[in-house]
Amino acid sequence: MKEQFVKLAIFDIDGTIFRSSLLVELIRMLVEKGVFPAKAEKEIKKEYLAWLDRKGTYENYIHKVIHIHIKYIKGCSMTEVDKVATAVIKTQKDRVYRFTRDLIKQLKKQRYHLLAISGSPLYIVSKFANVAGFQAAFGSEYETKDGYFTGKVMSIDSVRDKDKVLYNYLIKNNLRADLKKSFAIGDTESDVQMLSIVGKPIAFNPNLHLGRAAIKHNWRIVVERKDIMYDLKEFNFLNK
Repeated sequence: MKEQFVKLAIFDIDGTIFRSSLLVELIRMLVEKGVFPAKAEKEIKKEYLAWLDRKGTYENYIHKVIHIHIKYIKGCSMTEVDKVATAVIKTQKDRVYRFTRDLIKQLKKQRYHLLAISGSPLYIVSKFANVAGFQAAFGSEYETKDGYFTGKVMSIDSVRDKDKVLYNYLIKNNLRADLKKSFAIGDTESDVQMLSIVGKPIAFNPNLHLGRAAIKHNWRIVVERKDIMYDLKEFNFLNK
């Protein structure tokens, strides 16, 4: 098979395209539909309130959300969970940031190969990415057997090693990309590796850790508040 050359644009989803977290919205609806018990949301409340009150980090909150998903997905029907995931996408698909939404449209016109890499479960990430028009999507994978989730996590490379996910995808699909001309867009420190391998990295609404990395490496920083985008050249206070 002849090697195909592509222009790449790699996007994180939660907090980068989607204004919330796919996993957070998924758990809320799994509880609402009775697939997860009501106590699932209660067990997240402490970390959620700590983050809301700026006494805890968003990372701690999301780590708790991931733990709760793993805990209660065991024994759930794939069919029921898929129905809920579809419903989440139907109601949430347009709740996106304007900057990344418009950037995706622009890059599509320029025939970029769009990849979505997220820490949320692949079974919902793939649905969101399909609606958004991505060529491929990667997320955390959970084992199923006889139509039910076993509770075992098969792969979380999409969280820890986004750069490795990208390289494996290129090799598997016999693709070659000029990474110096490629884009990568993310919002937290889990995106640092992904941003560091491309020539056009964008730290979008970065948290403190990513903001510091962006300053260190002179990456572009974009912040969206309400309906205004700020393209920042310096965040000097992050170095204090």
